[in-house]
This record gives sequence, structure tokens and C-alpha cells, in this order.
Amino acid sequence: MYIYLNPQYVIRNENNCSYIIAKSALITAKLEYAMAFASVVPPSIGYILSHIGEGELNASIENIANTLNIKPNLIEKFIRKIIDNPVKVGWNYKGVTISFPPYLLTSIKEESEGSVYTDNELFYTTDFIPKRPSIPLNLNFMITTQCRTDCMYCYADRNRKNDLTSRQIIKVIDEAHDMGVVNLALTGGDIFAFPDWKEVIRKVGQYGFTPLLSTKIPLKEDDICFLKESGIKFLQFSLDSVFPSTLQTMVRVKEDYIDNVKQMFEYCTRAGIKVTVRTVLTKHNSDSHEIDSLCTFLSTQPCVANWVLTPAFYSKYKNSYTDYRANDEALVNAYKMTKTKSLSVGFSILYNKMDGEKYELHPYETVDEFVAKNQICNANSYSMSILADGNATACEMLYDNPHFIFGNVKQHTLRELWNSDVALRMYSYTQQMIKQKENNACTECKVYADCKLGVGKKVCYVDIAKVYGADRYEYPDPRCPQALNCEGDLIL
Repeated sequence: MYIYLNPQYVIRNENNCSYIIAKSALITAKLEYAMAFASVVPPSIGYILSHIGEGELNASIENIANTLNIKPNLIEKFIRKIIDNPVKVGWNYKGVTISFPPYLLTSIKEESEGSVYTDNELFYTTDFIPKRPSIPLNLNFMITTQCRTDCMYCYADRNRKNDLTSRQIIKVIDEAHDMGVVNLALTGGDIFAFPDWKEVIRKVGQYGFTPLLSTKIPLKEDDICFLKESGIKFLQFSLDSVFPSTLQTMVRVKEDYIDNVKQMFEYCTRAGIKVTVRTVLTKHNSDSHEIDSLCTFLSTQPCVANWVLTPAFYSKYKNSYTDYRANDEALVNAYKMTKTKSLSVGFSILYNKMDGEKYELHPYETVDEFVAKNQICNANSYSMSILADGNATACEMLYDNPHFIFGNVKQHTLRELWNSDVALRMYSYTQQMIKQKENNACTECKVYADCKLGVGKKVCYVDIAKVYGADRYEYPDPRCPQALNCEGDLIL
């Protein structure tokens, strides 16, 4: 029997720690589209995963057992748990919870195999110390803040200028490839509003990165053909309505916009490029007529693979959130209505912060429940962002918050930025370092270490800044039961 590392995953081995990370674009059909998974595991397990597919299974187990001085039956018992396993599994290892994603190891060989990066061939002899990797495994690169639409709910700072040049951008992409970055995301603004976007995407394709490109611009046939030739297999297109009047209100586009979108989808179908459609729901497009009409339109487009519905979130760059926020009843009805249609359309319908009940900002009753169930943020643990002017930060949506700026790519390498004093300080920000103590429950919280220290943090600094202000990053996440009260009916 032979087994293989799923091509969806990458193993990175460093002293004291190994990492499992999923590639951001769909590679194997068994897994959900655009999965996000990152996990830290002991070096010994990293060694097993890196070498288990080098030969016939029993022979590989024997060789690994001899190297690690571990009984072969223990290795086999572990391997059997994760071969062709359709769900994420995890267990406690010396006090640390480690996890393994679905189908990490497979018994069927695909067109490619998972990748392995090893910094030190004797890494497996080091003790297991869960830590932040020495380089960012995910890099989010904001190519430009420019856009050719003007969405009423836009979260971006459209007043920013001084984009990097294409030469400077490509230098960063070269460096990301050379240092072993796994996932490179190209964001905006809208990347297709950047004058030299083809030059950037051509370089990305040469290195085998598979970024999910997102746009609201209906691309022309030549552009779609170029994307296909560059290895792009997926696009995300933001479409909020099929009615010109609604589109004019929400995103400020011309009458022929939806016709151009339809033409672009036809080009994508011919080129074999799959499209994820993302719809942001406001009070203008969340009624049943709008939802039904858009769903009907999408069901006639063979290139559409997924439809993602999300309510408009609060944006500090737009005024009067209550003027465009969809009401709770409309969001619940939109969820229920599309849920009934999900079996009859030819694509998956996915939801962000939507279900059959009213959205609640504080769903957790205790801090223990919050830490156990709140979603993990990988910013500054596995991911770093580069803003359009070259500033490096933990998350692109923090923009120029000075507490999170690591430096600039014009003066520093990616490795230097990732390991800068600011980055390391924010990663290990202890309770003793908190300066703003007034009404701040974090100062004495019993689960602070599990919440805000180490990999897998349970807070969103973007939402903290949105709700309380850029300088109050030391306060609890708004979803924490001990957070300060939020003004307004915000969806975060």
C-alpha cells in the first residue's frame, strides 16, 4: 500500500516545530473551496508526514521508526487515523492541542503531491516548543487601493495614495517565493484597477502561486484568456444585484454593467475558469425579489461554482451604517429562501455571519466559551499583510494603525519585517504590558494567555479598532462577554 500527502497541503519543518498549512486555492475536489487551515505540530510528527510517502507504507513506517526510535506500531496507529479521513481531527500532545485537517494523507495519488519545506534536516531531534514560524506562511499583498466602483459599504480607505510600482511589487513577490511563502493573496482595492496588473499576475503564475483574485470589474475576453494562460483557475466576482437601479445605488455603475457581467461569465465558461460570486446584502438588495432574481441569473451561468452571501459589515470609512444595514428579518429570510434553493441550483451557496436566527454580536456567555468557540485569527501568527504603499502590518484592514506597522518593504526584507520588534511584541503581548487598564477586563482575565498569546489567537484586532478606536487595541474582542458595550446595531 502507498499513501500520499494531499496536494492541498504543505508541511514546513523548523527547529522545535512543524507546521501544516492548506493552500488557499482548491486543488483537490474532496475539500471545500478556499479552505483555510494552519496548525502547529511536534517536529517528530512533521518528520513522519514528510517521509511517509517515500515508499510502500510498511517500509516507510519501518524507516521512520528507525530514525525516530519509535515503535512502528505507534506510527502506524497514528497514520491510520488520518488516511482518507474526511473530518478534522485533533488530540492533546503533552498539554498542547494539535489538529490535522481533512484528507491530509490519501490512498489515491493525484496529479501532484503535497509540498515539504525543511529548514534543518535534523529538526526532528529538537524538543517541541509551539511557536510562530520564522517566516510568514501566508502573505496578503494589497496591490492598490484604487477601484472602479464606489460601494456604499466599502471597508477600504479610498484616500490612500502612493502605490508601489510594479517593479517594487515584483521584487516582493520574488522574495516571497524565495523564502517559502505558501499562500500569496493579491488584494485591493481592485487589482484589475492597477495599470500593470498583467505583469504582476504573470510573475505570480511563474512561481506557481494560485491566488484567488477578486474583482467587481467585468473583464474582457482577452483578459480572461490571459488569466487562463497564467494558471488562474478561479475568480471571485462581487455582484450585488441584477437590477441596474439597485447597482447604481449600491456600487455606482452604469446601465450596461449587468450585461457586461453576463458577457464576462460567458468568457469564463469558455476558458474553464470557475467563479465564486460574492453578494453583500444591504437594505437595498435583501428582499425576496432581489434575492430570487439574482439566484435565477446565477443558475444560468455554468462558470459559477459558489455563491457567498454576507451582510454588509460596519465600515469606519462610510457614514451612517444604519442607512444601508440590512434588517435582521430580511437577512433571516434571505438565508431561509436560498437554503431551500441550494438543492436545485448548480452551485454551492455559502453564508458569512448568516443563519436562520437574528445576528448576535455577543453569543458567548463566559470567557471560557468565548476562547473555546470564537474563530481563530492567523494575523501575525501565520500571516502578514503588505499595504499598497509598502507598509507591512499584521492585517490589511488595520491599515496604518501605528501599533501594528512592522516597517516598509522599501527599506526591509520580508523576513526582517516578520521578525521586527513591533511584530514580535504584538505576538507576545502579555497582561503585564497592558497600559490602558480602565474598564479593561483583559488586565485580570484568567484565559488571557489562551485568548491573546501564542498561535491561534481568538481576537480580531480589526473589530476591536472599529468598535473602540484605533488606540484601544488592548481591550477585549467585541464578542467577548466582558467587552465594553458597543454602540449601534453593528455586524462585525
